[in-house]
Amino acid sequence: MNTNMKKTLLGMAFSLPLLSGAAMAMDAGLTLSLDGGQAESRNACDNVTNCESDDTTVRGAVGYNFNNTWAAELGYTSFGTVFDSSANNNTTAFGAKQEANAITASVIGTWPFSDRFGLFGRVGAARFDNDREVQGVPIDTDNRTKPYFGAGVKFGLTDNFALRGEYQVYKDLADVGGVKDDVQAWTGGVLFTF
Repeated sequence: MNTNMKKTLLGMAFSLPLLSGAAMAMDAGLTLSLDGGQAESRNACDNVTNCESDDTTVRGAVGYNFNNTWAAELGYTSFGTVFDSSANNNTTAFGAKQEANAITASVIGTWPFSDRFGLFGRVGAARFDNDREVQGVPIDTDNRTKPYFGAGVKFGLTDNFALRGEYQVYKDLADVGGVKDDVQAWTGGVLFTF
Protein backbone atom coordinates (compact mmCIF):
# COMPACT_ATOMS: atom_id res chain seq x y z
CA MET A 1 0.00 0.00 0.00
CA ASN A 2 1.37 3.41 -0.86
CA THR A 3 2.18 5.93 1.87
CA ASN A 4 -0.57 8.39 0.90
CA MET A 5 -3.29 5.73 1.21
CA LYS A 6 -2.01 4.66 4.67
CA LYS A 7 -1.96 8.29 5.83
CA THR A 8 -5.51 8.83 4.54
CA LEU A 9 -6.86 5.75 6.35
CA LEU A 10 -5.07 6.62 9.58
CA GLY A 11 -6.24 10.23 9.36
CA MET A 12 -9.83 9.10 8.92
CA ALA A 13 -9.52 6.73 11.87
CA PHE A 14 -8.18 9.37 14.26
CA SER A 15 -10.53 12.14 13.13
CA LEU A 16 -13.75 10.13 13.46
CA PRO A 17 -14.20 10.71 17.22
CA LEU A 18 -14.06 14.46 16.63
CA LEU A 19 -16.97 14.47 14.22
CA SER A 20 -20.49 15.07 15.42
CA GLY A 21 -23.18 12.57 14.53
CA ALA A 22 -25.71 10.08 15.72
CA ALA A 23 -25.10 7.13 17.98
CA MET A 24 -22.81 4.25 17.04
CA ALA A 25 -24.87 1.84 19.12
CA MET A 26 -26.25 -0.05 16.15
CA ASP A 27 -29.36 -2.12 16.69
CA ALA A 28 -29.26 -5.88 16.62
CA GLY A 29 -30.08 -7.18 13.18
CA LEU A 30 -28.90 -8.24 9.76
CA THR A 31 -25.86 -6.38 8.36
CA LEU A 32 -24.50 -5.80 4.87
CA SER A 33 -21.01 -4.40 4.30
CA LEU A 34 -18.81 -3.38 1.40
CA ASP A 35 -15.10 -2.62 1.82
CA GLY A 36 -12.27 -1.81 -0.56
CA GLY A 37 -8.56 -1.13 -0.27
CA GLN A 38 -5.23 -2.72 -0.99
CA ALA A 39 -3.87 -6.23 -0.33
CA GLU A 40 -0.18 -7.08 -0.31
CA SER A 41 1.93 -10.22 0.04
CA ARG A 42 4.51 -9.45 2.69
CA ASN A 43 7.55 -11.26 1.28
CA ALA A 44 6.48 -12.71 -2.08
CA CYS A 45 8.79 -10.48 -4.12
CA ASP A 46 11.89 -10.82 -1.92
CA ASN A 47 14.92 -11.41 -4.21
CA VAL A 48 12.72 -11.26 -7.34
CA THR A 49 13.24 -8.47 -9.88
CA ASN A 50 10.36 -6.92 -11.85
CA CYS A 51 7.87 -8.20 -9.30
CA GLU A 52 4.68 -6.79 -7.81
CA SER A 53 2.91 -8.22 -4.77
CA ASP A 54 0.01 -5.82 -4.16
CA ASP A 55 -3.34 -5.14 -5.79
CA THR A 56 -6.78 -3.68 -5.14
CA THR A 57 -8.95 -5.77 -2.83
CA VAL A 58 -12.76 -5.71 -2.59
CA ARG A 59 -14.82 -7.42 0.09
CA GLY A 60 -18.55 -7.88 0.59
CA ALA A 61 -20.20 -9.51 3.61
CA VAL A 62 -23.51 -10.34 5.20
CA GLY A 63 -23.68 -10.66 8.96
CA TYR A 64 -25.63 -10.28 12.13
CA ASN A 65 -25.21 -7.81 15.02
CA PHE A 66 -26.17 -9.57 18.24
CA ASN A 67 -25.75 -6.25 20.09
CA ASN A 68 -23.36 -3.27 19.91
CA THR A 69 -20.48 -5.49 21.14
CA TRP A 70 -20.70 -8.81 19.25
CA ALA A 71 -21.32 -9.65 15.59
CA ALA A 72 -20.63 -12.39 13.04
CA GLU A 73 -19.99 -12.12 9.28
CA LEU A 74 -19.83 -14.34 6.20
CA GLY A 75 -18.06 -12.71 3.29
CA TYR A 76 -16.30 -12.92 -0.04
CA THR A 77 -12.96 -11.19 -0.67
CA SER A 78 -11.13 -10.69 -3.97
CA PHE A 79 -7.42 -10.01 -3.41
CA GLY A 80 -6.57 -9.49 -7.08
CA THR A 81 -3.01 -10.46 -8.02
CA VAL A 82 -0.90 -11.25 -4.94
CA PHE A 83 2.24 -12.16 -6.91
CA ASP A 84 3.36 -11.19 -10.42
CA SER A 85 7.00 -11.81 -11.33
CA SER A 86 6.58 -10.48 -14.86
CA ALA A 87 5.28 -7.06 -13.75
CA ASN A 88 6.62 -4.09 -15.75
CA ASN A 89 8.78 -6.38 -17.88
CA ASN A 90 7.50 -7.71 -21.20
CA THR A 91 10.82 -9.27 -22.12
CA THR A 92 11.27 -11.57 -19.13
CA ALA A 93 12.08 -15.19 -19.91
CA PHE A 94 10.03 -16.43 -17.00
CA GLY A 95 6.85 -15.01 -15.55
CA ALA A 96 4.68 -16.40 -12.77
CA LYS A 97 1.45 -15.01 -11.41
CA GLN A 98 -0.97 -15.82 -8.59
CA GLU A 99 -4.50 -14.46 -8.14
CA ALA A 100 -6.54 -15.15 -5.02
CA ASN A 101 -9.98 -14.84 -3.47
CA ALA A 102 -11.59 -16.23 -0.33
CA ILE A 103 -14.87 -17.04 1.35
CA THR A 104 -14.63 -15.97 5.00
CA ALA A 105 -16.43 -16.52 8.30
CA SER A 106 -15.57 -14.40 11.33
CA VAL A 107 -16.62 -13.21 14.76
CA ILE A 108 -16.25 -9.49 15.58
CA GLY A 109 -15.94 -7.94 19.02
CA THR A 110 -16.34 -4.16 19.38
CA TRP A 111 -15.14 -1.96 22.23
CA PRO A 112 -17.20 1.25 22.10
CA PHE A 113 -15.34 4.37 23.28
CA SER A 114 -18.35 6.63 22.90
CA ASP A 115 -21.90 6.54 21.56
CA ARG A 116 -20.59 6.75 18.00
CA PHE A 117 -17.00 5.51 17.94
CA GLY A 118 -15.41 2.13 18.70
CA LEU A 119 -12.49 -0.19 18.03
CA PHE A 120 -13.12 -3.74 16.89
CA GLY A 121 -11.22 -6.99 16.49
CA ARG A 122 -11.98 -9.88 14.17
CA VAL A 123 -10.98 -13.55 14.15
CA GLY A 124 -12.09 -16.11 11.62
CA ALA A 125 -11.32 -18.64 8.92
CA ALA A 126 -10.84 -18.07 5.19
CA ARG A 127 -11.30 -20.66 2.43
CA PHE A 128 -8.80 -19.55 -0.22
CA ASP A 129 -8.94 -20.14 -3.97
CA ASN A 130 -5.50 -19.45 -5.48
CA ASP A 131 -5.05 -19.59 -9.25
CA ARG A 132 -1.47 -19.80 -10.53
CA GLU A 133 -0.07 -19.44 -14.01
CA VAL A 134 3.37 -19.48 -15.66
CA GLN A 135 3.92 -17.55 -18.88
CA GLY A 136 0.17 -17.02 -19.12
CA VAL A 137 -0.63 -20.74 -18.90
CA PRO A 138 -2.72 -21.90 -15.90
CA ILE A 139 -0.78 -24.49 -13.90
CA ASP A 140 -2.91 -25.22 -10.82
CA THR A 141 -5.55 -24.08 -8.38
CA ASP A 142 -4.92 -24.32 -4.66
CA ASN A 143 -7.85 -24.49 -2.23
CA ARG A 144 -7.29 -24.50 1.53
CA THR A 145 -8.67 -23.05 4.75
CA LYS A 146 -6.51 -20.87 7.01
CA PRO A 147 -7.09 -18.46 9.90
CA TYR A 148 -7.28 -14.71 9.48
CA PHE A 149 -7.67 -11.81 11.86
CA GLY A 150 -8.15 -8.07 11.81
CA ALA A 151 -8.52 -4.89 13.82
CA GLY A 152 -10.18 -1.63 12.96
CA VAL A 153 -12.26 1.42 13.83
CA LYS A 154 -15.99 1.99 13.34
CA PHE A 155 -17.90 5.27 13.32
CA GLY A 156 -21.70 5.29 13.35
CA LEU A 157 -23.32 8.06 11.35
CA THR A 158 -26.84 6.83 12.22
CA ASP A 159 -28.30 3.89 14.11
CA ASN A 160 -28.25 1.89 10.87
CA PHE A 161 -25.21 3.17 8.96
CA ALA A 162 -21.51 3.15 9.89
CA LEU A 163 -18.11 3.78 8.31
CA ARG A 164 -15.21 1.49 9.15
CA GLY A 165 -11.51 1.09 8.43
CA GLU A 166 -9.65 -2.16 9.02
CA TYR A 167 -6.29 -3.91 8.84
CA GLN A 168 -6.41 -7.68 8.20
CA VAL A 169 -3.84 -10.49 7.99
CA TYR A 170 -4.57 -13.68 6.03
CA LYS A 171 -2.21 -16.51 7.02
CA ASP A 172 -0.28 -18.38 4.29
CA LEU A 173 -2.45 -17.09 1.43
CA ALA A 174 0.34 -16.53 -1.11
CA ASP A 175 2.42 -19.50 -2.25
CA VAL A 176 5.52 -18.81 -4.32
CA GLY A 177 7.63 -21.85 -5.16
CA GLY A 178 6.21 -23.78 -2.21
CA VAL A 179 6.98 -20.96 0.25
CA LYS A 180 3.85 -19.70 2.02
CA ASP A 181 3.42 -15.97 2.64
CA ASP A 182 0.87 -13.94 4.61
CA VAL A 183 -1.23 -11.33 2.85
CA GLN A 184 -2.14 -8.09 4.62
CA ALA A 185 -4.99 -5.81 3.62
CA TRP A 186 -5.91 -2.20 4.48
CA THR A 187 -9.56 -1.46 3.75
CA GLY A 188 -12.23 1.14 4.30
CA GLY A 189 -15.96 0.73 3.80
CA VAL A 190 -19.56 0.98 4.88
CA LEU A 191 -21.80 -1.12 7.12
CA PHE A 192 -25.61 -1.16 6.96
CA THR A 193 -27.81 -2.67 9.71
CA PHE A 194 -31.44 -3.67 9.02
